Amino acid sequence: MEQNKKPLYVQIREYIREQIDSGVLKEGDQIPTEAELMAHFKVSRVTITTAIKHLVKEGLVFRIAGKGTFVRASDMNMNMYLDSPHVKEINIKMIGFIMLPFWDSFTYRLLYGVEEACREAGYTLIVKSVFTQGEEQTAIREMVAAGAMGLIICPVDGESYNDEILQLRSSNFPFVLVDRFLPGIQTNAVYSDHYQGGGMGTEYLASLGHRKIGIVSSVKSKTSSAEERFRGYLDFARHKMLQVEPRHWLTRMDDDMPYHDEINSMDHIREWLTNNPDLTAVFALNPLDAVYVAKVAESMNFRIPEDLVILSFDDPGMQDLHHHFFGFIEQNLEEVGTRAVDLLSDTIHDPATLRQIKIPVTLRPGNSTGNKAFIAYSDKR
Repeated sequence: MEQNKKPLYVQIREYIREQIDSGVLKEGDQIPTEAELMAHFKVSRVTITTAIKHLVKEGLVFRIAGKGTFVRASDMNMNMYLDSPHVKEINIKMIGFIMLPFWDSFTYRLLYGVEEACREAGYTLIVKSVFTQGEEQTAIREMVAAGAMGLIICPVDGESYNDEILQLRSSNFPFVLVDRFLPGIQTNAVYSDHYQGGGMGTEYLASLGHRKIGIVSSVKSKTSSAEERFRGYLDFARHKMLQVEPRHWLTRMDDDMPYHDEINSMDHIREWLTNNPDLTAVFALNPLDAVYVAKVAESMNFRIPEDLVILSFDDPGMQDLHHHFFGFIEQNLEEVGTRAVDLLSDTIHDPATLRQIKIPVTLRPGNSTGNKAFIAYSDKR
């Protein structure tokens, strides 16, 4: 007999459709769980999830986080849905995630970790992206008013602390900061070990033979992790007696601009590189600045990495068929998101919970650093 050549997820989707069309599964019935479907079809969770996503898109079923997937009525409206006996039995546990906009893979990976952990813990997740501290304040108030049990917040960079976050802290409302923390203020937070990353990046460049290392950081912030990254660079450089000169630092380029501006940043970088021809390596403390440095260097006829090595904190996302273009410090953002949900859950159950969790980072070589492996000084014999 000829084997079914349709993709497995299509076969599973058609199987569930047939169960619905034949009346085996009726309106409001819960379909088999992912674990049951995996065992029945002997496939991975990804295959099952893909099949269910297609059924949701077709309007045949709907999902409720932590509860399962149910057959949707053909003429279902919101009132009918709310009146369903299945829904009345559900105690929705809602948490909010206030995050940065989707500019690159950073936010996506962080959201992925948060969403997967919420699914496992049975939380319904509401998400809002914000650009400014004003939008962040509004989002906090709206989510609290909507009944969120707790919040996960990736704070917007700013010259001062957000008053709404401080109000959450003083009223003991459960929340967790991710990626950043508020220096001098004790809050629950999960973030990458930015200090470790600053030292690791500097150690890597030093291991390649560089002694005059430039630092670029455009952001101005009270909450930004850039300060920890810079401190890691500075402490390692001083410990290994590298040449440390303030003229080799290009920081706070955005001070005279209301928002991050590419042209303004590149003009500052061009002037800085022109005035510091002795630099052989640049450590950009955020990925956008790494891209700007590379563009300016190319326009000045620098060869990368022969004339100028560039290391980025976070992946700017450029690569060829074989390698990342930029060498970079990688954050385990999925774990940051997962641990944030775990910590928030602990805080919801025990408001006295107060922890700051640091997640280790990793160095990934790339074309801009010569694709040379990182061997820490402590590993050399």
